[in-house]
Amino acid sequence: MKKQITLILILLVITVFDGKGQNQSSPIEKENREQKDFRVKAALFHEKISQQDKPQILDARSAEEYEQAHLPQARQIDPAVKGYEQQLGRLIKSQPVFIYSIQTGRSTKIANLLAERGFRKIYVLAPGISAWIGAGYPVEVATVNKNRILLADFKTALKSQEYVLVDFGSNYCPPCKKVIPVLDSINSKAENNIKTILVEIDANPEIIKDFKITSIPTLILYKNGEPIWKKTGIPSVAEIVAASVK
Repeated sequence: MKKQITLILILLVITVFDGKGQNQSSPIEKENREQKDFRVKAALFHEKISQQDKPQILDARSAEEYEQAHLPQARQIDPAVKGYEQQLGRLIKSQPVFIYSIQTGRSTKIANLLAERGFRKIYVLAPGISAWIGAGYPVEVATVNKNRILLADFKTALKSQEYVLVDFGSNYCPPCKKVIPVLDSINSKAENNIKTILVEIDANPEIIKDFKITSIPTLILYKNGEPIWKKTGIPSVAEIVAASVK
């Protein structure tokens, strides 16, 4: 009888320890399954790139976006194009990988895939390429672009009317597209007396750098050439009009 009780106790102890081991491993397994945050600010992104002789820089945008403006030495890989994963096989796993896009959606998608493949040093530029351009870091720009605005002409336009609203954004940025109906509403009412200007960041790095725009969409309302209101994000018509009548 005593032997039976002893055996039962031993089995219970083994079961308890086995259960604890399972409970301890679960959080680790869960952590491995969770997606990590690879986002870094432009200053750190630039610093890490500068430390590399041949940096592995990925432009996670479309070919059209890439042609307008891109970081030096960047190679274009669009996650929206079928079979893009195969291009990642050319990367050296032991070296850092730097990824950017208009914001962080597409670049984070690639970052997560690289992490699954065993890459450990992955950097995603946040909040996007505008942060790099706005900080004054170098970009290679297309020589011809229909959306190009000369910096001198832009500064003149800011004083061309009492109120001028500038929308710093991109045709490839989903939140930026939501600003367009707001601008259309402003333009449709003459009584608003507000002139609107759209500045595409890819086509106008000189302006983005000079005005230190680091996130899009960013809207700035000028009165006689001086900024009186600013918002990063999607504004309403009401708040823009209210700012112009203060």
